[in-house]
Amino acid sequence: MKKRFFFASILAMLVFTFNVNAQTDFEDLSLQTDTFWNGSDLTGGFMSGGVSYFVNYYDTAYYSWAGFAYSNMIDTVTSGFGNMYSAMAGSGNNNSENYAVGYILDYSGITYIRSDHIGSNIDAIYITNNAYAYYSMKDGDAFSKKFGGVSGDDPDWFKLNMIGYLGNTFIDSVGFYLADYRFTNNNQDYIIKDWTLVDLSPIYFADSIVFELSSTDNGAFGMNTPAYFCLDDIEFTTSIKTVSKNDMNIYPNPVKDILTIENIENSKIMIYDISGKTVYLKQTNTNVEKIDLSELNRGIYFITISNNDKVITKKIIKN
Repeated sequence: MKKRFFFASILAMLVFTFNVNAQTDFEDLSLQTDTFWNGSDLTGGFMSGGVSYFVNYYDTAYYSWAGFAYSNMIDTVTSGFGNMYSAMAGSGNNNSENYAVGYILDYSGITYIRSDHIGSNIDAIYITNNAYAYYSMKDGDAFSKKFGGVSGDDPDWFKLNMIGYLGNTFIDSVGFYLADYRFTNNNQDYIIKDWTLVDLSPIYFADSIVFELSSTDNGAFGMNTPAYFCLDDIEFTTSIKTVSKNDMNIYPNPVKDILTIENIENSKIMIYDISGKTVYLKQTNTNVEKIDLSELNRGIYFITISNNDKVITKKIIKN
């Protein structure tokens, strides 16, 4: 049974540079002390940092939710379903107050995190276990096994997988073990309870991330381990050098059929329309790239060319 979240982000675009938010940290969200928001107001989600929009599904028939909540709960000692809004770290990252809680629930449909920027260049994210999931793995409960089993030797694990896409094109994935009991020496077994920085550089150029949870503890109805995790401080690139017009040639513009780009060796090329939909994506190792745009509709498009710390964005007109 596949459980997934989507994380998408879109960067505000200028002609030759990007505006980038340094961090989404949830501190701009208003909460009374030691409380949470779970979508019961039926607003359908929340935005943080002016960048990232987090979708929430709330079921009024069962008073239940899925997707994302946000919280500043500090209870790190209570086990069970009633403590689903607490992070095991006891606060947000770096002793901040607020953080996000993710819950993946299949029957609610696909849930996702969406931002209003294209190509946000995500660097890293802080992850920790939710208190309900933590104690379920540590001690076991009516639905889930104690990780390691009676002997402590069972090679159990609980994993968060982050899969990056640019448009509909797969880029790469990053895995992070929220718990891992596969070590020969049981003293090395662990369940994460502190905020842990996860490097997302393999999916740096992603404009969406699918979050999936998996576990060794599964039953007839899917995963037994509670499908919760907490996140905070989504870090974005804060400065990107721009490329001079003279560094590369893009012609003709306007273009009818073939667009030629010169001096672009080892670059990632993305073309998207004014709605943000990606219409072309390629990693090129050649110095000259010729792109057939004859099948595109007439109109305005944007081309972004990225090479290490250099980025150029240019408007092109398709005749």
